Amino acid sequence: MADPLVDSLADPLFYARAIHFAATLLVAGAVFFVVFVAAPAWRGAGDGTVATKVRTRVALIAWISLALAVISGAVWLVLTAAAMSDRPPEQAFGVLWTVLSQTVFGRDWLLRLVLACALAATLPPLLSRRAHQSPWLEPAAVVLAAAFAGTLAWSGHAAGGLGSDAILHPAADALHLIAAAAWVGALPPLIVLFAAAGTDDASLTMARTATERFSILGIASVGTLLATGIVNTFYLVGSVPALYGTAYGRLLLIKIALFLAMVAIAAVNRFSLTPQLLQHANIAASRDALRRLRRHAAIEALAGATIIAIVAALGTMAPAIHAAHAHPTYEAVPADAAFVHIHLTEAMADVTIRPGRAGRARATIRLWNEDFAPLDARQVSLTLTAPSVAGNPTPRPASQRRDGAWQVDGIALAEPGNWTVSVGVVLGPTKRLTLTAPIVIEPGQ
Repeated sequence: MADPLVDSLADPLFYARAIHFAATLLVAGAVFFVVFVAAPAWRGAGDGTVATKVRTRVALIAWISLALAVISGAVWLVLTAAAMSDRPPEQAFGVLWTVLSQTVFGRDWLLRLVLACALAATLPPLLSRRAHQSPWLEPAAVVLAAAFAGTLAWSGHAAGGLGSDAILHPAADALHLIAAAAWVGALPPLIVLFAAAGTDDASLTMARTATERFSILGIASVGTLLATGIVNTFYLVGSVPALYGTAYGRLLLIKIALFLAMVAIAAVNRFSLTPQLLQHANIAASRDALRRLRRHAAIEALAGATIIAIVAALGTMAPAIHAAHAHPTYEAVPADAAFVHIHLTEAMADVTIRPGRAGRARATIRLWNEDFAPLDARQVSLTLTAPSVAGNPTPRPASQRRDGAWQVDGIALAEPGNWTVSVGVVLGPTKRLTLTAPIVIEPGQ
């Protein structure tokens, strides 16, 4: 049996996701750092050489991260369109607009492009040495940075819920991402500040102020990450056996362990090193504490980078709650639905279209392997071909629900008759299945 983690690491989408997540958190973290940490420190220490050096380097981090976020986001979009349309990436450009306009992922990407452009407009004045002319600049930059990071929630598993789950899960995921940007994304700028400070009294004062401010930001971030992480684990894992009994759950446990290690380091910083840094009477002890804080921040940043890589891999794997489901007995097919069971050697699909008559309808797809266990699918698409249509209609991407089923809304059934239904299933970087069968659509009422 294939290892989901090995398959994930062989998938180009993993690398696009990892770079995009890291770049997004970095640019948002740079904005949070400047507004909540660095700006008060710069004001307290004066606009000297050290402050100018830090400002320049943080600006470089922000601009490079934003550029990488846009580029990797474009690559992610093309790879997703290729998977949805069952085409090679170089042939997927023709369906990009369909993905952008007709899927939650695509509309989220359009919104994030707008947010990236708006955020880019705030960076020059925010990172300038000149005093801000507008009192709305910093709040606007923070809101845009938070939105840019938070909207990543609608690119992953959180976007597939129904009812209240469609609100609670993405909201928790968005807050999780914003908190991660405020802590992990702000660590590299903090390391830059620590590396430049300590050479004179003014820069040491700047480091003290920055440490106090970052400590407050870190406490708020850790609390948010803990609360939202519990919510996300409930939605994506669902049970303790699924946590240690699936590849997804075991990888998530590694992420949790790294998070707890980061919290432990942050606690040492907060309760041991920060008080030493704030000792104005002992300059030597303060500088030694600053060096150790810089080293600890670098370790935290490395652990954060590993967590980002794990998140990128988890996004290409089926959640543990889906992999852990046993084969349930579902209710009878509704009287107004069209249904077909498609059976191949490698997989089976139950396709229900309701109502099963001409007009607007919803399709539900349940996938099984040869043992009647849920099929570990990464992406699913549905193609419906009308009796009078020649050629190949554009596949419609399906979104996965919390119960493991896949769903396509807003299907237009233009005419009754003997249609053809085709389910495209992506199982790994190089493994795809297509299940095809006829299905009868009744006349509209």
